[in-house]
Amino acid sequence: MKKNLYSKVRKNVLVFGLVAIVSFPSLQAATLWSTSDSYLGPGEFYGPGAFTTKQPLFEIKLNNLSFFTDIDFVTPFVNNGQKEPNICGEYEFRGNVDGKLSNGDRINENANICSALIAGTHMLIAVVDGGPHQGQQFNVTMQDGNIVMTMDLALDLGIGSKGVVKLPFYGTTSSLVVPKSLQTLQGEEGVDQAGKFPSGTTLEGRIGDFNNDGWIDGTLVAVGNMPLDSPIYPGQPYAMHRNFETNIPIQGVLYGNVKGLHKNKQVTLW
Repeated sequence: MKKNLYSKVRKNVLVFGLVAIVSFPSLQAATLWSTSDSYLGPGEFYGPGAFTTKQPLFEIKLNNLSFFTDIDFVTPFVNNGQKEPNICGEYEFRGNVDGKLSNGDRINENANICSALIAGTHMLIAVVDGGPHQGQQFNVTMQDGNIVMTMDLALDLGIGSKGVVKLPFYGTTSSLVVPKSLQTLQGEEGVDQAGKFPSGTTLEGRIGDFNNDGWIDGTLVAVGNMPLDSPIYPGQPYAMHRNFETNIPIQGVLYGNVKGLHKNKQVTLW
């Protein structure tokens, strides 16, 4: 099952990433958000490793989501440098805005992410170009109705290349298992937990219309490891629960054609 999930996501990233600029503007856009004002709040970040202090998840708003199939969508890459739009994390983290991380990587400004404290360290968080997603963020709907979300995420401590941590992001409304540390996987002694969750714990997401407003909402789960060259908690597992809302109609999923509802203007998304 996991092989099929990755296969479909990988295929969409390679194929649709090449035609995004040409194809997506003709379709209506939607929005996904996860903020302190949204249903159940943004969620929580766990870890890395044995860091067990409660950590509210950073807020995020994905703008201009565009459908490339009836039920699959993407956040296209946009970067205007100092011009609007800019992500809130830039203002919060360093005060000035240039649309880039401290190492020069360009930020996808359609993915409006606020800064955060992770493991007690203040950092800028962004979806960036230069990776396999070409700066875009992809959402693929699987046969069972669950969403898989992938992107090239980066954590920036503000000190240049040595302080930028690249985290290939894989989240789902289905379920994921907290991994072991990279040290343990290499046969060394490692910290095998993500906050309160020991490695091997299954985290469950969900998707539906749980606040009964007619629009899709739910919870994404994501797990991973900090890279071995990370300046903080190298190799140690992390996990998160990300609660989200959208202005994507639940009827579109039930009928199997969200894009058709948008195109026929049966709903208004802005």
